[in-house]
Amino acid sequence: MPKSKSFNKNRMSVRVLYFSVMYQEPIPSHVRITLTILTALILFSLNNRLLAQQVSNTVSPQQGISLNEVLNLAGQNSLDAFKTKRKYGVNYWQFRSFKSSLLPKIDFETRPFTFNRALVKRYDSEQNIDVFRQQQSLSSYANVSMTQNIRATGTRLFVNSSFDRIVNSGLSEIESYSATPVRIGLVQPVMAYNRFKWEKQTEPLKYQKAKQEFIYEQQTINLKTIDLFFNWALAHKKVEIARENKTSTEKLFKIGRKRYDLGSIERDDLLNLEMDVYNANTNLTQNLQMLQKTEAAIKLFLRDGLPENTLPELPELVSGLQIDIAEATELAQANNPDILDLKLRKVEALRDLDRAVKDNRFDLSVTASYGLNQQANTFVDAYGNLLDQQMLSLNFSIPILDWGERRGKIKTAKMNKDVADIELQQDADKLQQDITQKVIDFNLQKDLVTGALKTSEIARESYQITEKRFLSGRVDLLNLTSSRKAWQSATEQYIQSLLNYWRLYYQVQQLTLYDFINNTPLTQDFDGILDN
Repeated sequence: MPKSKSFNKNRMSVRVLYFSVMYQEPIPSHVRITLTILTALILFSLNNRLLAQQVSNTVSPQQGISLNEVLNLAGQNSLDAFKTKRKYGVNYWQFRSFKSSLLPKIDFETRPFTFNRALVKRYDSEQNIDVFRQQQSLSSYANVSMTQNIRATGTRLFVNSSFDRIVNSGLSEIESYSATPVRIGLVQPVMAYNRFKWEKQTEPLKYQKAKQEFIYEQQTINLKTIDLFFNWALAHKKVEIARENKTSTEKLFKIGRKRYDLGSIERDDLLNLEMDVYNANTNLTQNLQMLQKTEAAIKLFLRDGLPENTLPELPELVSGLQIDIAEATELAQANNPDILDLKLRKVEALRDLDRAVKDNRFDLSVTASYGLNQQANTFVDAYGNLLDQQMLSLNFSIPILDWGERRGKIKTAKMNKDVADIELQQDADKLQQDITQKVIDFNLQKDLVTGALKTSEIARESYQITEKRFLSGRVDLLNLTSSRKAWQSATEQYIQSLLNYWRLYYQVQQLTLYDFINNTPLTQDFDGILDN
């Protein structure tokens, strides 16, 4: 690799100095040795500088990555995000199936070929005895039907058309046809449990809840990402402090040795300084190990979506952000999936009670149909001269003696509904309390973060002053060590308070499904989810 011009220029000046000395009058040998050592030191320093420059050019610089960027990566690459999309897909297709159940259905059924040969028992009227005779038959059947459920009344309407053909072979071969070109009918339960009526209430709630749960689970992913990000940032900050601490303890130990030689400190102070050097090396190794673990954890969560050579950038506070408790409560009542779950559970409790009552009393249903049919020995005749086909059936059943079984089932359903009502009220109160507490904690956390940052800055400045006073001999080693620990603790406390601030914000955002920073509700392109 070509060397720099400054390096060549410096080396040339050394050569000029060296040769100028050589061609002057003889000088003492110790001066010549000194000049030679000086020249070697200059060349060694220039070589080290050039090598450091070459290394810095080959190693790519580390770039910072913000919390928002990591949150976006988690929403795209994490397994939790993939699972959340599939869970929404399940609820989407369940809702599509419910909507399809309200549309007419057309079915086709056929038995195109049925062959049967067997000995059958027959009565011989001439001999007045039963005899076994061989019988052989070939039959075909087809039916097309359309059904429609009426949601309001639970009625099932149907229209069908069927065709039968049979050929009997025995003593003689007989071919016959039976056709029903059209038959219209209905089945009407009277005062029975109507599942269609209740599904009309529960299924839309389930689907709306699935949408809100998807956005809610995204906030759960954000909270998990925040914990991983700040653990990574805290580990990185600890490594920085450990390196500064290592450099500082090595410098203090060198100074302490000189002061010990001069007799200004005792040997136990020197040993403590030397022990600090070893402790600083151990602490740096441990923090580097922790940094590798936290970085590996966030890379695994992001499925290797984290770019190489990146450093975490701590987010700042949102200036002027205060969340109103009443507004947050109103947003939670409108958007939180737990509120929809409470409504759904209340409807389901009423549904279960209705089913228990109606399934455990009398059963009454009406079945009626009207159609046209005919039978003949030819296909054409089977569809000519059609005859009326009418059917009306009234079905009724009522328990006479069941020893209180049905009454017990009804009482059980009523008790379960009362228990469900109490649980729903308890869950609603708990959600209200949770929202209030989170908002209060968030509004106070900003002051705690500001105080922790100021404490960290003061502790760092105090440590720098104490270090200078220690070097001048005005404070002892104990005060220096205490000041260093206070600075490290204050820095870690600041990062922890910043973590709590953002965790509380995203917890409130999760409960309300509202972005208070941009003053917009959280939305999602659900059609795009299904496309992916």
